Amino acid sequence: MKMMAIKFAMAGCVLVLAGCSATPTRPTQKLPGVVYNKPEATVQKAAVDALVANGFVIDKSEGEYIEGARPHKFGAVVGSGGESAGVWLSSVASDKTAVKVSTAKSMLGIVGQKNWDKEIIAAMDSSLGGHQ
Repeated sequence: MKMMAIKFAMAGCVLVLAGCSATPTRPTQKLPGVVYNKPEATVQKAAVDALVANGFVIDKSEGEYIEGARPHKFGAVVGSGGESAGVWLSSVASDKTAVKVSTAKSMLGIVGQKNWDKEIIAAMDSSLGGHQ
């Protein structure tokens, strides 16, 4: 009976930890972003679409910030998934929008996780026609 309780407690801890994901942090101003010759609303929609196309579930979409997380894939051990990505937008002019992307990896499953920044920008380029 006691062993069964320990097994359930351990399984519960694994599930709780697996649900945790890191929060993306805004890239510093020194790091280059990309600029699209499109208004902010158009770029925001492209950012949401790019996250979804790369397997992210949108958690937040608040004006100049979009955040999504990829679900964990389970096997014998926790595998890929669990990454979070943030996309920050800032209007440069009425028809220009700067974009910065940052992927954060969670502690559990970090070995199977990857940085999605380039894939997200590539998906945005595909729908917006490239960036500067």
